[in-house]
Amino acid sequence: MKSKLISLIIAQIFVFGLLSCNNQKSSEKASGEPSKSEVVPVSSEKAEAPVGTSAFKFEETEFDFGKINKGDVVKHAFKFENTGEAPLIISNIQTTCGCTTPKYTKDPIAPGKTGEILVQFNSAGKSGVINKPVTIHANIEGGQTVINIKCVINEEIEGPFKEQ
Repeated sequence: MKSKLISLIIAQIFVFGLLSCNNQKSSEKASGEPSKSEVVPVSSEKAEAPVGTSAFKFEETEFDFGKINKGDVVKHAFKFENTGEAPLIISNIQTTCGCTTPKYTKDPIAPGKTGEILVQFNSAGKSGVINKPVTIHANIEGGQTVINIKCVINEEIEGPFKEQ
């Protein structure tokens, strides 16, 4: 019984010691002086785009398929030029759902060269007015740009594959 009491007292002293160490750090922070790891330099200057960035110049940023039949699969190629000073690298393209699928080159596009993004839309299960944004993530100023496809789906008949 005596050994259990001594063990309990030693454990309490150990816990008290640990807790008081944490309190000491808290009181240092409460003094108002930030630690060196908390100091973050702030600049009033605007961040500029890195030298030698790439840039998209699309022939068009929106394409309207017009009226299509429910069930049609339509696609359109968005052509662009790299008007920047560095190779253009598309890292990812996001769509809002699985009905819209993009295809694009994973290879860098040199300055002054052209490329295309093929966007395919499957209208099965959709109806009415459709507007689908396609977000392109690349090494450009701002990190991304958006192109759009739109159409109006006629629900009365199901149609075959249609290419624009």
